[in-house]
Amino acid sequence: AAAPPHECAMAAAGRPSYADVVVKIGGSACTNKAQFETLNDWALVASTTQLARLRADGVRMALIHGAGSFGHQHAREYEVAKGTSDEPGPPKYPLSDRLLEGAAKTRLSVTTLNKHVISALIAVGVPGVTISPCPFVDTESRMLPGSRLPAAAARGSINLLKRGLVPVVHGDVVLDEAQGLAILSGDVWMVELCKELGARTAVFITDVDGVFTAPPPEPNAALVREILVDPVSGELELTGVSMQCASHDVTGGLRAKLESAAEVLLRAPTVEAVYVVRAGSASADQALRGMTPDRGTTLRRKPAD
Repeated sequence: AAAPPHECAMAAAGRPSYADVVVKIGGSACTNKAQFETLNDWALVASTTQLARLRADGVRMALIHGAGSFGHQHAREYEVAKGTSDEPGPPKYPLSDRLLEGAAKTRLSVTTLNKHVISALIAVGVPGVTISPCPFVDTESRMLPGSRLPAAAARGSINLLKRGLVPVVHGDVVLDEAQGLAILSGDVWMVELCKELGARTAVFITDVDGVFTAPPPEPNAALVREILVDPVSGELELTGVSMQCASHDVTGGLRAKLESAAEVLLRAPTVEAVYVVRAGSASADQALRGMTPDRGTTLRRKPAD
């Protein structure tokens, strides 16, 4: 009989594996990004239903969800991501009333979405448990100190998985040593959880079939089936890909997403491939099980010359 996927990952990398796949449900796959604080109910239910089948088959997972139409608008309006970086010197406490209001509104919005995501998971039998970064995961000039999660956050994720629970993380307002406050993107969590949990596969679930050469509504848009990542420089081998993003997405557009996907391959040695697929599709089901999807975008390490 074939070894379970987590045993294969452990044997291949020579390190413990606590999750087979880390999944990012993108903001477009759980919200209507064009309408303030509105769910994309169909896509969210389609994704959670697939995840329930996956878990029933014994696949261990950790989840991250984007903010979409929850959180980004407040963060942008109040410039939460910048904190006090426009002011000279270290931050002065207490922070300004406006920045504090923006932080509180942003957190309320993203945690409201998180409640919807957790509710959808529990409804299909997936025991999702939220890990909220604030105030336990700090940054310094918007970066994780030492370029890794605090030991307690990594250990907490592992211990949830050991007990059979499913960690669910979201982008969040965090405390920042250099500028008072910052935004820690879910894409950063994608990299860190893949590395800390020894995952074999990383999957980005979105509302389109993958990465396209232009926005999919355009007639000349073509699906990019494979992107190679240079394991040394992190450079991506792809041409003509549109890097447009919605104006309210404060954590970055398509380029940032692809750079995060490439970073997974650079920093998480157990990960064999990163997939970008459409919510609820047969290709998403394939990707979640570590198989190359029939329709989607696959990122792999570029073979050595």
